[in-house]
Amino acid sequence: MLPLRILNFATFLQYQRFVMPISFLFYIYNGLNFSDFILFQSIFNITCLIAKIPMGYLGDIFSKKFILIISYFLFMLRVVLWIFFKGFWIILAGEVLYGLFKALYRGNVDSYIYEYLEQNQTQKNMVSRYGKLSFYTSLGSAVSCIAGVILYKYLGFKSILCIELFMQIFAVILLFFIPNLKPENVEKKQKKEYLTNIKNSIYSIITNSKINYFVFYSTILTGLTGIFVWNFQPLLKISSAPVIIFGVISFINQSLRGLGGLCARRVTNIISPIGLLKLEYAVVILSFIAILISYRIKQYVPVSVCIILICFSIMFFVMFNVITISKIHEYIDDTNRATISSTNTFFGDFSAFILLLVFKFLYDYFGIFISLLIFAAIFAIILFPHKRFCKNMQTVL
Repeated sequence: MLPLRILNFATFLQYQRFVMPISFLFYIYNGLNFSDFILFQSIFNITCLIAKIPMGYLGDIFSKKFILIISYFLFMLRVVLWIFFKGFWIILAGEVLYGLFKALYRGNVDSYIYEYLEQNQTQKNMVSRYGKLSFYTSLGSAVSCIAGVILYKYLGFKSILCIELFMQIFAVILLFFIPNLKPENVEKKQKKEYLTNIKNSIYSIITNSKINYFVFYSTILTGLTGIFVWNFQPLLKISSAPVIIFGVISFINQSLRGLGGLCARRVTNIISPIGLLKLEYAVVILSFIAILISYRIKQYVPVSVCIILICFSIMFFVMFNVITISKIHEYIDDTNRATISSTNTFFGDFSAFILLLVFKFLYDYFGIFISLLIFAAIFAIILFPHKRFCKNMQTVL
């Protein structure tokens, strides 16, 4: 399917974000600190949170191709700002633009894939096709992680941002070559129905027993992913790791995420629903143990090993997320597809926002180690795989 291959390649190019593996160093370069770093990630997530469902609703009214192109342009504007300006407010503006990009992109891109497959009567391949998009997303990030630290060593931030801008322009051009899918039942959608559609989308997810626990668990895992990942670079910094290690760790993280997307379908065929929940629970606990050990050791070799173990955990989080998104599209109707899909990612962004904000305040008051201990205790209780939830998932997978 050529259009989906073009979309995958455009995604690969769009994720050539060379600053990503050294973003904490970029914050320091702009006069910011770790507390600012965590705060800005919370602002990024609240931006996604506020804009997510409205942007998904736009995807149910207008062309999803058009929405995806606009999202790419928003990210390009972020890169342009960071090329020509620096400082607290410029970095903040860039994170807000990134949040708007995510709000437009997520929910619409998976809906585009499903509707394209539906037009070709191959929607049963959704897990596979969305898994491949997830793979190209992570592959693009992985390549940019290694390239970013190498380019930074020789060129500096401004030059690598210019190269990043070139990649973004090329990615946008490719999107013009994918087909324009007509939104379903556009004539029935009036602006006055906006709040009703949002309410119905949220209600559909919360009350649908076939998907609501998938969404709940996926939401928590998304929030925890943010907590773990945004500690990687500060951990490497305090352990005096060489800059190249920043890139290697990011490369491994993104590569494993891509592998998680590719393997999602196989996981549903091999592991039982109860086994899947127990696996996710186990890797969450192991991740907290690894990150707590890392903050005690503060030596970059064992710290790097612990971070890589957490990256394997995140791979399993990605698998669960791909399965969740596929289940949502399987059990919802076409008229509100992008809105409901965006509602799902809304919950994930809400989780990431709340957890990062709480983590920031705990960090400012208790320090890093106690904050992580508190989080570990809370989620050991919340994510425990109760029999009722396992039984519910057993009837769906």
